[in-house]
Amino acid sequence: MNYIGMDIHKQFTVAVVKDERGNKLAEEKFTNSEENFGNFMQIYKPEETKIVIESTSVWEHIYEILEAKKYNVKLANPSRTRAIAEARIKTDSIDASTLADLLRANLVAECYIPPKEIRRLRELSRERRTFVKQNTQIKNKIHAILIKRGIKLEFTTLCNKALKWIKQKLPNEIIILNYIEILEFQKNKLDEINNLISEKSNNNNNNAKILMTIPGIGSTRSLDLVAEIGEINRFSSTDKLCSYAGLVPSIHQSGNSLRFGGLIKQSNKTLKTTLIEASWNIVRTKESNRLQDFYIKLAKKKGKQKAICATARKLCCVVYAMLKKQKEFRYS
Repeated sequence: MNYIGMDIHKQFTVAVVKDERGNKLAEEKFTNSEENFGNFMQIYKPEETKIVIESTSVWEHIYEILEAKKYNVKLANPSRTRAIAEARIKTDSIDASTLADLLRANLVAECYIPPKEIRRLRELSRERRTFVKQNTQIKNKIHAILIKRGIKLEFTTLCNKALKWIKQKLPNEIIILNYIEILEFQKNKLDEINNLISEKSNNNNNNAKILMTIPGIGSTRSLDLVAEIGEINRFSSTDKLCSYAGLVPSIHQSGNSLRFGGLIKQSNKTLKTTLIEASWNIVRTKESNRLQDFYIKLAKKKGKQKAICATARKLCCVVYAMLKKQKEFRYS
């Protein structure tokens, strides 16, 4: 069996090949292209080769090249690869060699690699969040300029009527008009993304359809949940999914001392945010349900913030059960 560690960068890759005893068989540096990877890998048969790469900004492109050639590829978590992170002498060659040794000893801290369809859904849902964030930043900038000029807006929000009013009242404010032009362009692109998400949620994704039966969850958040969770069978229990979403408390134990802290930091922050946002929608729906009742009861004792986090964890358990059993939400 051949074990290949690849230290990948934006422009090039350093690969080290070792055998089962740890003897170095080859080392090569080449630019990142399908042709170069093909030339390097041609003497190593897929059934006799294992490969490990680190999770970086370019891992997906490299992974798809190797996946197309039928190689067994593992994705290492950089934050948990201490042998590389804490090395005193750190070079690309040493990093690649260390990765090969970890792979050979079966000590690679792996990252989950979603199927290609899920990876594309993640790109789509996260791109939407980027557009929403940028729109908010532009609106805040317009509000700031209006305040700076001493102009009072007659509308509560920057709706279409408000933008039209600004254009009519301030035809010479070039900076504001430029921001409005960018905002309108961003809105059009966001509408295109929303339409695409709605189409995928309603027509092409059965899991999204199931999650849309939860009160307060529409096509956008249902697709966000499906994209961030990925394959539900990779989680053996609801506790595993809740931990992945960062909805469990941190634990500090030493001897006879046991202390529970705040929610864990290392988690899928997008999934955590989506579950909390969805929980706020659920507790505000007109139709009564168990999650809403749970929040109201707990909010009186613990406060709204702790109650909504607890509700988000409960919702996470509900989502797990629905996806696992492929059953719709029940109000009873």
